[in-house]
Amino acid sequence: MAAIHTFSSRQQMLLKTLLHNRAGNSVDELAHELGISRNATNQHLSSLANLGLIENTLRPSHGGRPVKNYFLSPMGMELFPRHYALFSILLVDWIRRNLDGPALNSCLKELGAQLARDYSERVAALNGLPQKISEVATIMRELGYETDVGVSDDGAIEIIASNCVFQQVAVECEQICEFDLSLMATLLNAQIDHQECIVRGGLCCRFGITPE
Repeated sequence: MAAIHTFSSRQQMLLKTLLHNRAGNSVDELAHELGISRNATNQHLSSLANLGLIENTLRPSHGGRPVKNYFLSPMGMELFPRHYALFSILLVDWIRRNLDGPALNSCLKELGAQLARDYSERVAALNGLPQKISEVATIMRELGYETDVGVSDDGAIEIIASNCVFQQVAVECEQICEFDLSLMATLLNAQIDHQECIVRGGLCCRFGITPE
């Protein structure tokens, strides 16, 4: 997902205008707000709509045809800063202080398994472990991980992640890795060996896979 600053200054103005007018704006209202022509406004709207950042609906007008009303899509809202990491750190810290080690591990494993259930049909429909591992790597990319499928020195297939989507949280609580391990173990019905970890000084997160 791109950030707001990656767009042109005019598109940033348009997106921020829609952010502050959650009920939406017409083309004419946006053109007036931005100080540009109606055609130029339509071009920006079309470009942003193609990216899935804005949506539109019809609204009644006084004595005339309904007009299109533009507003930010859920994806468009994500362009603006969110403090998910801060909230996650606070939440995990509270859980860690109120649960002992085994209870925290159990909680994280259950959360990983819960997420896996949302994707289980995609993996179960495939034949053979290599195909399933490839699909799990794809699912993890959809979740924000930069993953590749590799082969270890002993010839076993492994999943390699170049980033940790929970890095700020994991620095404070290394047990968060139980979530990733449970996600993969549930999807692949396999034992997952966390052979290398970014937070523990590794160059990547390397997950060895042993079928159950």
